[in-house]
Amino acid sequence: MAQDPFGYSFIIPAYNDAAGLQRHFAYFAACGARVQLVIVDDCSQDGTEAAVAAAELPENIRITYRRMAENGGPAAARNLGITLAGEERVMFLDADDLLAPCFFDVMRLAPLGGETDFVLFKYHLSRDAGQRFSYDMHPVDRRFFSRRPEASFPLQRFRLQDRPEAMATVNFPWNKLYSRGFLQRADIRFPDLRMHEDITPHWQSFLRCRQFGVLDWAPPLITHWEVPQGGRATQYVGEKRMDVFAELANVEAELLTHAGAGRLLPVFAGFCEDLFTWMRGRLCDGGGAGAERWRRKYAAAAAAFWAASEAEQPQQEDEAA
Repeated sequence: MAQDPFGYSFIIPAYNDAAGLQRHFAYFAACGARVQLVIVDDCSQDGTEAAVAAAELPENIRITYRRMAENGGPAAARNLGITLAGEERVMFLDADDLLAPCFFDVMRLAPLGGETDFVLFKYHLSRDAGQRFSYDMHPVDRRFFSRRPEASFPLQRFRLQDRPEAMATVNFPWNKLYSRGFLQRADIRFPDLRMHEDITPHWQSFLRCRQFGVLDWAPPLITHWEVPQGGRATQYVGEKRMDVFAELANVEAELLTHAGAGRLLPVFAGFCEDLFTWMRGRLCDGGGAGAERWRRKYAAAAAAFWAASEAEQPQQEDEAA
């Protein structure tokens, strides 16, 4: 394997997932790249600190470990991680996800650098704890990556006006590799929320970048598990989701200052309506007792958002009563 000329900082918020960190350690121990693992422990109670201390890694892998003074959630952990990242390429990585074996081979070819501030790539979405290579993504991302504009391999760099639909991809923090200089210069930050904290930095990334890369040609580079069982945030129904409406209003306010706002507003409107449809639909369908009350609250908040928004609500077919 050729020596990777780049250094990577992986920002990993950790909360009671020592087993996930140990899986990361085994993965990185076999890679030849220069890697900094920035592990921000959000007051874990499961032996995470001991697992980090016991990690045996080669010289090219170093760990920067910080334990939060109090539990602050993934947003606070990632923001602290940004200040600790020291390598030129930075990625947010969840403790319970896993990079693909070919990650570093692909990233050596990624069009990152110069005016390209980050690259966007495919992922495996798995709903089975035993399945790592699913070759599945959320529908909006499948549609985006299936549209291949004319571009020479591997120099697939775009300005936002070239591919505005990229903003409507799912707002994951871990499907992008960043230039550290861009994260600092653009002041990308996660808001102090316990739900939907990844929406704002997703939109900030596109609105503030000079240009971005899209790895249409690459295989999925990370596995993200969305196992239906358990208490994952994706299954939560309740008050913590209500903050997203104010956060989206903040995103829209920034979008309206962008030179290409006229072309970007319909993309933003579609993104919002997809999210609202999921919140008052599939999310509440499996929400258990009290879900109907929250369905009504989410629907009312969405209606208030559209009444105040300058984006035009996408035309929707009448929903069944």
